[in-house]
Amino acid sequence: MPARSAESAAGSPPREPPLLPPPHGEGLGLPPPLLFLPSRPSAGRRRQRAPHSWERGRGGKELTRREEGRKGSRPPPPLARPGGGAAAAGSRWGAGAGRDGTAMARTLVELFYDVVSPYSWLGFEVLCRYRHIWNIDLRFRPAFLGGIMQATGNKPPAMLPKRAEYMLKDVKRMAKYYQVPVQISKDDFQRITGTSSLGAMRFITAIDMTQPQYLEPLSREFWIRFWSKHEDIGQPENMLAVAGQAGLSSELSQKLLEMISSPAVKNRLKETTEEAIKYGAFGMPAVVAHFNGEHHLFFGSDRLELLGSVIGEKWLGPVPSVPNPKM
Repeated sequence: MPARSAESAAGSPPREPPLLPPPHGEGLGLPPPLLFLPSRPSAGRRRQRAPHSWERGRGGKELTRREEGRKGSRPPPPLARPGGGAAAAGSRWGAGAGRDGTAMARTLVELFYDVVSPYSWLGFEVLCRYRHIWNIDLRFRPAFLGGIMQATGNKPPAMLPKRAEYMLKDVKRMAKYYQVPVQISKDDFQRITGTSSLGAMRFITAIDMTQPQYLEPLSREFWIRFWSKHEDIGQPENMLAVAGQAGLSSELSQKLLEMISSPAVKNRLKETTEEAIKYGAFGMPAVVAHFNGEHHLFFGSDRLELLGSVIGEKWLGPVPSVPNPKM
């Protein structure tokens, strides 16, 4: 249990954890989301990349975050919150929280996603912002959208003309609202139907199994390449290019490329996809919150406000800002 501060011991209400500032945007024409780069491994040579302009804060400095997901590491206990409340079921960090300022268990939130899905990118970035504001343990779960569609009998929007027409407008509106640089046109529907993300998702699964600290930036770079630059993500040389943009060394990237044909990676991706289906997923993104002993499925990137309501957290908008401390 974390030590209580002298102020808390004196009876004053514990302070809320500071909120990080909203980003300052440039580059791709849309204000940037609040993004964080993981720490790099210290051993061995590694390839550095310049951060995207939308990964910088108001002062132009690159934002960093505590490394999470390393094997054997564990994030620090959550800060106490005023008012207490029951511990959320499904959290890995213990139980119990009361009005005495002790630590409160985190709610486990799982994001099942595929980089071929633009809505997955929107949900991914917004949850990345809120994991530093809400008391949640966010877990990324790369899965295969094609497998989910086939198992549930769902069809891509491009196969339904009216739905495709609506999706074109909807993604543009949501990209602007959530401030994520998704660039979509009607030509993209043919590109999507002609693209298999299986190789890319196996590549991402391989990094999750070996170097999970790279999972977030690698996934993001695949989205950028496919949805901002409109470039291929299925060919081996393009996967290696994405890995380089994410800061992976050429040795590690080549190892991952070799792993995508291994039974271990294939089975992991298949198991994750089947797990999403068991939760009730029929498309992506699929967000599963484990709260009060139950799992709650939310489909799409426009249900995150409802997610907050269910788990007892406040929605602060698509790009949450720092509140005025004097108010």
